[in-house]
Amino acid sequence: MTITSSYSGADAGNYTVTDQSSATGNIVPKVLTATASASNKTYDGGTTASTTLTFTGLVGSETLGQTVGSTFDNKNVGSNKTVTVNSITLADGSNGGLAANYSISAGQTTTANITAKSLTVSGITASNKTYDGSTNVTLDASSVAYSGLVSGDTFNGTYTGVFSDKNVGTGKTVTITSSYSGADVSNYSVTDQSSTTANITAKSLTVSGITASDKTYDGSVTATMDGNSVVYSGLVSGDTFNGSYTGVFSNANVGTGKTVTITSSYSGADVSNYSVTDQTSTTADISAKALTATASASNKTYDATNSASVTLTLSGLVGSETLGSTNTSTFNNKNVGYR
Repeated sequence: MTITSSYSGADAGNYTVTDQSSATGNIVPKVLTATASASNKTYDGGTTASTTLTFTGLVGSETLGQTVGSTFDNKNVGSNKTVTVNSITLADGSNGGLAANYSISAGQTTTANITAKSLTVSGITASNKTYDGSTNVTLDASSVAYSGLVSGDTFNGTYTGVFSDKNVGTGKTVTITSSYSGADVSNYSVTDQSSTTANITAKSLTVSGITASDKTYDGSVTATMDGNSVVYSGLVSGDTFNGSYTGVFSNANVGTGKTVTITSSYSGADVSNYSVTDQTSTTADISAKALTATASASNKTYDATNSASVTLTLSGLVGSETLGSTNTSTFNNKNVGYR
């Protein structure tokens, strides 16, 4: 440093002074203090914080730049979490502020919030199924996507689903209920996948056990059907499924083990949920119809025989049907008389 000197005193004029013109010394940096202010952040899986320092102790209007390293006490979501300043690097500022003229120590603390990160769930599918009378559905989460999940975080989902109703249909809505677990689940604000679609296809149902009643010949092919012992193989317990059956013989004529062709129709709340294999036929007998006959004999001239000529009138014929007949008739003896 350069020294400028002046002297005084009663005897000052008696001396010729050789001044000391210079000397050496140190200027040490001024110690600053600082108040820390940290910004809130959205969860990102790390503890890094963004912090700004307000300096106390700067000379005049000088300013300084700053680079601050700071961390939250942990990575997890929370309010008023402690933030600690770990490192401070000063930089030259404005109005003559030089970083070299100041010093500061780290260790300041403040608080800030970490808020939950948005996470969207997608990719859950439902398996098609055959009608079983329930709304149960099997979900497939093998391709589930967690959009927004931080790499390395532990986040697991469990999913259940139900169809909108039990009935057969395509593109049916499946409502998904989700639950989540894992060490990091509380750090996310989750938008669930609420639904998907799948098909319910008709269940196979086979009809059997319908019988036809034997009948006496009546000139028609109409058969009386009996569905009292009908069996619906494949019917879900509790479902409403009813059948109505009509039948016709292959022809109207007498015979045993005759084919009866069955025509079926079905009704009931659940009939549309089944793919029905009908019972198409059964067998029954048509037996001959018994007739009665009235005989009318012709008078004759004695011919030494007891043969008679008789005409029969038949009762019990169906509709307008007629029959021919041949008969052998005799008088009770050959002699003349009223017989």
